[in-house]
Formats: sequence, C-alpha cells, structure tokens
Amino acid sequence: MSLHLHHLAGCTPEPIAGYLKALGVLRAVASQADRGARARWNSGRFELVTSLDREGLARFFLEAYAPSPIIAPWNGGSGFYPKDTKDGIEPLSSSPADRFAAYREAIAAGRATVAARTESPKGEEKLEMLRACRRAWPEAMLAWLDAAVVLAGDAVRYPALLGTGGNDGRLDFTNNRMQRLVELIDPATGAARPGARPLLAAALFGEPAPGLERRAVGQFLPGNAGGPNQTSGTMGESLVNPWDFVLLLEGALLLPVAAVRRLESAGLVQAAAPFAVRARAGGYASACAVDEGNQRGEQWMPLWDGAATLAEVRALFAEGRLVASANKRQAGHAIDAARAVAGLGVARGVSEFVRFGYIERNGQANLAVPLGRWPVEAGDRAGASSRSRLLDEIDPWVEGLRSLGQGDSAPAALGRALRRVESAMLGVCRDGSPERWQRLLLGLAEAETALVSRPKVAASAPWLGPLPLLSPAWWSAADDGSAELRLAAAIASQRGPAERAGADEIGPIRAHCLPLDPRSGFRRFASGADGLVRDPRVVWTGRDLADDLAAVALRRMIEAPLHGARAFPLRGRAYAPLDDVALFLDGAVDEARVAGLSRALMAVDWRRAPRPSRAPRAERPSALHGLFRLAYTPDAVNPRPAAGRDGAAGDLSPLAPRLDPAPLRLLVAGRLHDAGAAAVRALTAAGARPKLRLVAGSADLARRLAAALAIPVAPEDLVRLLGLVCKPAGPAVEDASPAAPATSE
Repeated sequence: MSLHLHHLAGCTPEPIAGYLKALGVLRAVASQADRGARARWNSGRFELVTSLDREGLARFFLEAYAPSPIIAPWNGGSGFYPKDTKDGIEPLSSSPADRFAAYREAIAAGRATVAARTESPKGEEKLEMLRACRRAWPEAMLAWLDAAVVLAGDAVRYPALLGTGGNDGRLDFTNNRMQRLVELIDPATGAARPGARPLLAAALFGEPAPGLERRAVGQFLPGNAGGPNQTSGTMGESLVNPWDFVLLLEGALLLPVAAVRRLESAGLVQAAAPFAVRARAGGYASACAVDEGNQRGEQWMPLWDGAATLAEVRALFAEGRLVASANKRQAGHAIDAARAVAGLGVARGVSEFVRFGYIERNGQANLAVPLGRWPVEAGDRAGASSRSRLLDEIDPWVEGLRSLGQGDSAPAALGRALRRVESAMLGVCRDGSPERWQRLLLGLAEAETALVSRPKVAASAPWLGPLPLLSPAWWSAADDGSAELRLAAAIASQRGPAERAGADEIGPIRAHCLPLDPRSGFRRFASGADGLVRDPRVVWTGRDLADDLAAVALRRMIEAPLHGARAFPLRGRAYAPLDDVALFLDGAVDEARVAGLSRALMAVDWRRAPRPSRAPRAERPSALHGLFRLAYTPDAVNPRPAAGRDGAAGDLSPLAPRLDPAPLRLLVAGRLHDAGAAAVRALTAAGARPKLRLVAGSADLARRLAAALAIPVAPEDLVRLLGLVCKPAGPAVEDASPAAPATSE
C-alpha cells in the first residue's frame, strides 16, 4: 500500500484555530478512513501521512466524513430552546443521511434531557442536567463532555479552551458548528454543496478560495474576528471558512479534562486541562497589568516533529502535564511551564510548545492570543536543569513579592517590578544566555529597591526579606565577559577585612545598601515600630555609582575603628582587572548597569564562590589609582624579589596596611592635590618610597578615585602597582631633582 505525504499549509500552529483544525484532520482521518495515518509538525505546518492521496483525502471529507456529535443542551443558544436559532439543529435532526446518524441520536438525547424546559438551566439545575448527561449519553458523545465540562464535587467548572461549557458569551459553539455543517453538506442527501470543495482546499492546503461568509468565530481566530484595524477601512468583517470551525471543534475533542484529581491549584480548572497553567503577564510584547487578573489562564500546545498516530497523540494529551524538572512538581503557572520546557520535563517527542493566553483583547472580547513559541531544550539537559535549580532559589521570594503586590494598598511600583522579574525569568528559560541572566539580575535589584523604598510596606510583610542567598552559579550564568559584569562582581563580593572570629560584625557591602539586621547574619531586614529602621550605615542611594562607592568607602573608614580593624575594611572575593578600573575612572563603562548588577550580586553567597583566576595583565595601569589604592589595602602587600617590567628595579619592601582617613576624605571633597600629598605621606609612613610627589586633577577625578577604593583588585595587581608607584628598597640615593608630577584632567 502506497503512502502519501500531505503538506497541510492551512493547518498552522497559530492561531489556535489552525492548531485545533490540524488535530481535527488527524482525528477524522485516523478514526474513519485510515487507522494507520500519522502526522507531525514541520516548519510551521502540519504534515499528514496516509494511504489517501490528495483526491482521496478530499473525497473523504466531502462524501464520507461523519462529524462527531457535539451538542450543549445546558447552554442558552444551543438550539434546544424556543428562542434559539434552529438553522442547524433542525435540518440535522431530520437528516436521513448516514453520515449524520450520530448527530441525529445526539440531538434526540439532548432533547430528552431538556424535556419541557423553555430556558437553559441555572445553578443547581444545570449541575443536575450535566450529571444526567454523564449518566445517559452514549460513548460517542462523552468525548465532548470530557473536553467541555468538569464535574468536581458540587461544582461545575469549564476549561478555558471551550469557553464556559461550549459557548463564549452569546455565541454557542455547538449550534454554530451545526449551522456550518449545513452550509457545507446538504442534510437531505448527505452530499457536499457546490462551494464545499474549494473551501476544503483552502482549509487544508491554504489555497485561496471564494465563498467566505460573515460568521462568528469566537476566541479561536483573533485575526478574523472583525472589528477595528482588521482591514483597510475602519472596521473589518468576521469572515470564516466553515470547514475551519467544523474541524477545530473536532480537534478539541482530543483535549479531555478527565483527570479531576489534578485540580490542585486553588480549584483552577486549568490545572486539569492538558498543558494548561495559570497566566503570567510577561514574555510577550502586549503584556499589561490587566492580564494579571486573567482567570482563564494559559495553554501551551505541544508540537512534535516525529510522525505520530492518533493513539500516540491521544496519550500525549491524556497525560497533558508540564513538570518543573528541578522539583518534579506539576507546572502551576507560565513560568513553571517555561522551566519545564527548558528542562525537558515534558512528554517525549515534543520539540516545541506554542503558548496561548486566554485574555481580553479588542475591547472586552476573550481571545486565545498566541504568546510565542518555546523550543524544548535539545542540547545539554544538565545545563537546563541547572538553570531551573537557580530559579528555585528565588521562587519563594518572587511569590512573596507577588502576594504583597496584589494587596489593595500595594504600590504600583511593586507590580511593575514584579512583571519585569517574571518576564526576565521567562526569558532565561527561553535561551539562558548571559544577557538574559543579567536582565533577570537587574529586575531583581529593581524589585528589591521598590520594596525597600516603601519601608512600611516592607515591614508589614515579615515573611518577605531582601533577596535570598544565591549560589555563586548566578555569577557564572550572567558572565558575558564584559567589564560591567566583572566590576559588579568585584564590588558585590566584598566583606569585612579578616577571616578571624568576630570580624564579620562589620558585615558585607550589602549592609550599606539595605537596612539589614546583623543578628540574622545580614539576611533579614531591620524593622522597627514605624517600618524599616533608618540605618546610618545605608549610604548607597542608587542615583550615581561613583558617589555611592565613595560613600561606602568613607563609611567603612568610619566603622573600621569601632570593630578593631587595622586595615581597609573591604576585601573582595572577586577582583576587577586594572584595565576595568581604568575604564571606570575614565567614565567608559555603563555605570547604571554596574550598579544594578552589583545590587543583585550582593545576594550571592560569595564565601562559597571559587577563588578567581589570575587577573589579566593590564596594558596601562594607572599610577594615580595605584597611589591611592596602595594607601588603602585590606592586607599587607608582599612583593616578590623583582616586581617586573613596570619600572621597578631591585627589591621592593613589603607594604603594611594602615588606616589613615585623610586621603579618602580629601578625595571625597574633590581636593585631589591635597589628597595626593596625604597619600604620599601615608605610604612613606608605611615604609614605602613613593615616586610621586605632586598630583593634580579635577574634582570629578578625585571623586572617582575615592569610588575606586571600593573596587577590589587582585593581590598580584597590588604588587604591580607597588612596583609602578614606589621605588625599590635598598640604600637611599637622593635624586638631584624631584620626581615628575602625576597630572590628570
């Protein structure tokens, strides 16, 4: 038996009508014409393999296809009540054609259920009708009931895919489908009407065809729903191919909501529908705050690239789960779904998912809006799972922020920050590039800032503290090789000056950005009766990076004697290369990005981070920076016998750290000349022999040099700076003239 491959260009993953239509084609062909039929998705279209050639496929739908019986007698407008349209239900109920036999039986069963009612049932009466349908309907009709309605205890719930039990507002899908069938097939004879063939070619193969009529399509085909901006004029008509509506409801029967035990997420019926989750307003261009209130949720429709039989597709949708691979729990919302896709926590054979949101667009119309495609991770599964584990670290904090941000009195800034964070989390799941991770870190820093800027709001949520402790892998995930990331990591990794007991009382640099409680190990907010405490240690304002770093360095100098520190009380676990520091001094880095990344990376547990590799050798280390950096070191500088090619000759004496606040205070005041003289005196008192005697420059340069003291550099770079700035040890030989001054504009 020969097989034929049909490229169904009319069956596309988006909109959802095209996706469901593809399922409907497979269901109809495999259950009625060729049980061996297989299908797959390939390059954005549906491909069907069957023993039917193109003409045989057309003849099947035009002459033999028996539509599945789909009725909804519990709905007003379904055709079963006096005021309903009868254009479809009456001709089908009296049709002698064999292809409508199942429909005749279904309509008779529906009329028996309705009995003498003149209006659709409400409340308890509707529940009883649905129970009666479940008990009495034949097997052929239960597929529709399983897809359209969920009977959960004493309540009726409706999957979003089919509106509210087969209707959307005043549009009843079942009655509409019966009318479309009558337009395509003559009920009296069972023969296709003259215009049905070209419309079928359009529906299956995407060929142009005349005969589209103005008909309602509901939420399934947003682009054809009509309204403003739908055509070259002011208003567009809702033009629909009848075959599209007939086949899309045929395909919807493959999405049963039978696993009632999975109704876990606060009773959300979407949790029991195949690949359905709660909505998150992020990851698509039109996301807005209103979408957060979307109760219909989202549905992630799977695409598979291997030819599958109808039985295999049924099994895929019967399982219908997305599992977050890191914790093996079922995905409850869109971010969980994205993480499941990234971590291969999905059914085997799925290559991609199409994300649909059932949200309000075009006024108050509920539409199944395509929100993008999400490829399943096909490469390093371990890497994808690792990314999911990183997101596990912030999950409770983000959920706490969501809980706080949904209150009636919650500031709008919290909601905006939350949406940026969740959108960035979705972005990380999509490709996991360093740029995406940096965007997430920046979003987390923004959210934390928005929280702290409302002290009373933050204190009212004791369960929600600052960003939780993050693993060092966050730093690695965000590493794009940029100077901004290296500077941010160096700044964020700084703690107290020694590793002895009690030295950590001075705390990490994060204590100068947030009011943190030392008793909690600087992991919780310090709260008082009026909200977060006003901590004088918090000097980081977030307005200007250079000012903030200079303020931190100055504050550390004030606190150092209080904690018995004998050296500059900032030591980094990560180091900034000297060339990066030079870029900062020149104002050649994105300082806003450095500041945001620094704030987020301060949450990293840097004590678990591996020691950084040797810093790259600087091309042009700054002698001016070296002068002040050597005046403020967290440890002694112990040079090798020879310092190298930076101008040193012979041996250099070790440099003992000292605490002299004068040079730093003068730098902060913009007095570079006086600060240089004070630094020369400090180094001389420490046993060094500075080459520099006179420095000059602008107040802005002085401010940046003060800020650079809060950017740690590697010990070997301190040795290089010592060789650059100071003369070697040995017998003193006085020069006939003073050393040349260091100047900068």
